[in-house]
Amino acid sequence: MKKILTIGKYTLKENISNKVFNGVLYFGILSIFFTTLLDEVALYEGGRVIRDSGLFLTEFLVMLITVYISSTYVIKAVAEKSIYLVLTKAVTKSKYIMGINLGIIYSVFCNVFVMGSILGFILYTKGQFDWWYIRALFFIGLKLSIVSTLGVFFSIISDSFVTSTIFTLFTYILGHGVMEIKAISEKLTGSVFQWVLDLLYIILPKFNLLNYRDYLKQGDTNYFMIVGYVLIYITCVVVATNIVFEKKRL
Repeated sequence: MKKILTIGKYTLKENISNKVFNGVLYFGILSIFFTTLLDEVALYEGGRVIRDSGLFLTEFLVMLITVYISSTYVIKAVAEKSIYLVLTKAVTKSKYIMGINLGIIYSVFCNVFVMGSILGFILYTKGQFDWWYIRALFFIGLKLSIVSTLGVFFSIISDSFVTSTIFTLFTYILGHGVMEIKAISEKLTGSVFQWVLDLLYIILPKFNLLNYRDYLKQGDTNYFMIVGYVLIYITCVVVATNIVFEKKRL
């Protein structure tokens, strides 16, 4: 466990020093400050417009960072030969993968915290900061944690920056449309397409459970079910990644 945590901390530090990581993060912070201008042009509820726009920017920009880092990290490590230095220090492939996933999840929540804190301060001055906003940030972090593990998985099976990034982005998009996929499947009873769509519905992440817009309104939320689903899904993806990586020749 200690080795996994060490790799996770190293991955986090390496991500923070990444120029693309910092560039997008700084752009995100600047964009959030620009959302305050929406208060001037909004006809009513300017604070709510700032909140919704800021949350959208937070998720979108952190998603871009997450996709880039997760879908290229292992490929980059292999290309630069740095992975061999780690694996020769009595670190198994499975521990290496778990450490990387942990480090990228650290990075996800770090980004969400930084951008969310700035937006939260702006909302506080507008009287729009409340518990529901914090909950929305938490669910954004959970959603992008799933994306990060999928990015690592696709980077292992594809060996290409382009294809792993495309697969990760498509999964992120399709994960928001799982209910539509299910609805289409029900109309294609008895066809091969129904089997394919049913399979997609099963394996795709259910991002509808983590849509922050649904949690900006007061209502009952089963946190144990949602967090449990995220942990189970991430565990399944990490296990699948380990199986593929163990059989992979480096």
